[in-house]
Amino acid sequence: MANEQTEGLVNPFQLTDEDGYSWVKGNLHSHTTNSDGRPSPQERLDGYVHQGYDYLCLSDHNNITFLDTVACPDGFTLIQGVELHPDNPFGGQRHHYLALNLKEDMDARAMPPQHVIDAVKEQGGAIWLAHPHWSSVNILRDILPLDGLDGIEVFNTTCRVAGRGDSSVHWDDWMDLSGRLIPALANDDSHAREEDRRDTYQGWTMARVKDRSAGAIVDALVSGASYGSTGPEIHNIQIRRVDTEEDKNVLFEATVKCSEALRICSVSNVVGAEYWEHGDTFEEATFVLRRDSKSVRFEVIGPDGSKAWSNPFDLTGLARGEEI
Repeated sequence: MANEQTEGLVNPFQLTDEDGYSWVKGNLHSHTTNSDGRPSPQERLDGYVHQGYDYLCLSDHNNITFLDTVACPDGFTLIQGVELHPDNPFGGQRHHYLALNLKEDMDARAMPPQHVIDAVKEQGGAIWLAHPHWSSVNILRDILPLDGLDGIEVFNTTCRVAGRGDSSVHWDDWMDLSGRLIPALANDDSHAREEDRRDTYQGWTMARVKDRSAGAIVDALVSGASYGSTGPEIHNIQIRRVDTEEDKNVLFEATVKCSEALRICSVSNVVGAEYWEHGDTFEEATFVLRRDSKSVRFEVIGPDGSKAWSNPFDLTGLARGEEI
């Protein structure tokens, strides 16, 4: 039921360097001449390698661009995947799903959406709802009847160019209606060439992993051990239970540490808050969160307007005295 969120995600900021974890940067949504992209698969891969990314998915429409068709340098991870488009039987536009770690092609256009989700899971893959704002997705109508989607693409560079790149409201709506916490990705959905300076290297997802295998990266994304960004870095988020005599409505306190920020927003399942310093930039902010908050996520806005999105934190365990 709505507002009964109980499933927590992994807190990536509790995965320490001492335990062997590190951040890796990647784009999970890109297109090549194997579908409607302008560069070849090798050109697309080389571009992200040269820009300092750590992983990439060549997610061409309907057909997998297989890993053995490109030359990938040592130390860089290619995640085999595809963008799938089953028809939408619920009344909305055709579905757009990102399927990661897919082994074999499927004809998703001839399958109901639930069968597509199930088939991806049978292959051991993960499947994400792509750019719902651009696709005019209605969560209640188009997504709630389905089971098994792993998460949402909260930002998409190509869709931002088309004026509908940020799907934060869809994200919050889905979590509220489903009663579960949902991890998010930020991606380019790159179609153009690098020199066009249109839809490349502007959205990425940072994953916290022990090793750089495709499996480890996708597992981190599904578990929530990640954050999305178009610029800012999130260095740490710590949430504590506090019991104050002064304000009985306050039960939690959160501190966010990040790269230079102009604003940070906390977005709870019930209400949010904004921290800013009257136009001055800062790198740390502390929020008090209401007693009736069951979850919270954070958005960091940089001086240039770029943004980073944390995954949501479950507060119900903390209310019971557990650590998160």
